[in-house]
Amino acid sequence: MIEMTSVLPVKDETSEPWFAALNEGRLLIQRDPVSGKAQFYPRARVAGHPDRLPEWTEASGRGTLYSFTVVERTVHPQFRAMAPFVLALVDLEEGVRMTSWIVDVQLKDLRCDMPLKVVFREVHPGQILPCFTVA
Repeated sequence: MIEMTSVLPVKDETSEPWFAALNEGRLLIQRDPVSGKAQFYPRARVAGHPDRLPEWTEASGRGTLYSFTVVERTVHPQFRAMAPFVLALVDLEEGVRMTSWIVDVQLKDLRCDMPLKVVFREVHPGQILPCFTVA
């Protein structure tokens, strides 16, 4: 039997500010302090510039649905109770793309390019993550 490990985001020294903000109902992203370019997922250094430390900034929480899929069933035990669910790629207005869940929207109402806003949900016990719904 294959042992399944967690597929949820990992809390470590680099991602701790992101998780702390989620627990406060805020979505953070990182920016390059020189160019201002945003990056997501949390990294210890600016992507492409290992000599620079990124700065945390609060995202607006507004975005656009880039693409999505409906997960009818999953083999991973962490997500079985959630199925079916909508997994999406969301373009934040700050210029980064993130993977997340779409919640509180009828499947028939979903369309690419629709405006979204962040909401915070306890995806697993003790684990609050950003999800998105219609803006």
